[in-house]
Amino acid sequence: MIMGYRMQARWATVFLLLMSWLAAAFAEAPVVTVSTNNTPLDRLALQRLSEEAFRRVGAEFKLVSLPSERSLKSADAGEVDGEGLRIAGLATQYPNLVQVPERYVRISFVAFAKDATINLDNGWDSIKPYSVAFITGWKMFEANSGGARLVTKVDKPEQMFQMLDGGRVDLALYTRADGVALVRRLGLPAIAPVSPALKDVDMYLYLHKKHQALAPRLAQALKDMKADGTYNRIMSGITAE
Repeated sequence: MIMGYRMQARWATVFLLLMSWLAAAFAEAPVVTVSTNNTPLDRLALQRLSEEAFRRVGAEFKLVSLPSERSLKSADAGEVDGEGLRIAGLATQYPNLVQVPERYVRISFVAFAKDATINLDNGWDSIKPYSVAFITGWKMFEANSGGARLVTKVDKPEQMFQMLDGGRVDLALYTRADGVALVRRLGLPAIAPVSPALKDVDMYLYLHKKHQALAPRLAQALKDMKADGTYNRIMSGITAE
C-alpha cells in the first residue's frame, strides 16, 4: 500500500513537472514595443534586424511610429518599451533609457543643397553662413546647428526638401541614403548631398529600464548575427529593394 502511494506521488510529481515544462514551452513570448521616427531605410533595418535579434532572445518585436521628440519622451516615460535608432549617449538626457551596447547601423548625416558651389569641408562650422532645416527632435542636428544663420525645424522630410527647392533654406540636413531616395521620389534633380558628410555615426536601440536585462542579451544576439552572416544578409536585402 505504501509502495503504491509512493509510486502515485512520483507520477504526480513527474506529471506536474511535465505540465510546467509544456506551459513554459507554449507560453507566448513577451512583446516589446519600440517607437521610431527613423527614415524609411533605417526603419526597415530596425524592423528586420530587431525581429531576428528579439526572436533569438525569446521575445517578440513590435514597431510603432511616433514623431521624433514624442517618441523619445514616450520611451523614457515607459509608455512604450524602447526607442530607436539613435546616436549613443542619450541616456544622460533620458535617464530611464538603457542603450543596447551593440551598433545596429552606421549612418551618414549630410547636408543637401541646391547650390552646387556650397562647400562644407570644415564640417559643422561650415554651415554657419547658411539657413538650415531639419526634423524636430533629431538630436545630432539640434546639438550642432546652433551656429547656423537661421534654423528651421519641420515635422516631415518632404517639407524641408520642398523648402530647399523653393529657396527658403540653403541646406536640408538629413541622412544620405534616404535623402537621395526622397529627392528622386519628389522629382527634385537639382538637389544633391554635399560631400563630405557632416558626420558618420553609429546608431543604437534604447530600451526602457524595466527591460534593461534584455540589453546585453540583444547586444550578443546582434554580435552573433554579424558573425554568422545573418546581419549582412538582412542589410543586403534592404539595399537591394
